[in-house]
Amino acid sequence: MILFLDYDGVLHPDPCLNSRRLFENVARLDAVLEEFPEVCLVLSTSWRTMQGLKELIAPLPPGLQSRVLGATPTFSSFTAPPHLMPYKRHAECVQWMVDNDQSDRDWFAVDDRPSWFAPYCDYLIDCDSQRGFDDEAAARLRFALLKARQRMLRRIDTLL
Repeated sequence: MILFLDYDGVLHPDPCLNSRRLFENVARLDAVLEEFPEVCLVLSTSWRTMQGLKELIAPLPPGLQSRVLGATPTFSSFTAPPHLMPYKRHAECVQWMVDNDQSDRDWFAVDDRPSWFAPYCDYLIDCDSQRGFDDEAAARLRFALLKARQRMLRRIDTLL
């Protein structure tokens, strides 16, 4: 499974006016993902436009760093399908899936800007931009990943 990860408003408040609060929620995300070794990360944060991948992953703990496959393309670097034109971050996630031949995999996005995703997007775990990835968001992500794992196991059982 792929998890698209935003930083601002997810791993810390947005705006984050106190540098000591940067990445304050990363341990909670790490704890959830420990239960799901099959999940890989793709960084969808706007930080990707200002930093290379090495700098982007540096603030993450080693367990999360090792899961990072890359970062999403920027919206201006591809032509989005018409139905996703108004939904920039959603289109970037879908484009990464297409570019990396992963369209058949389950994916989710943890983000604080639901307006950047199509309405009623089943893949979005939205966060309050001031609280970020809090206990409620962690519970919703855990539930979504459990359901996706069950779907994956059913597909495997069908193949066998």
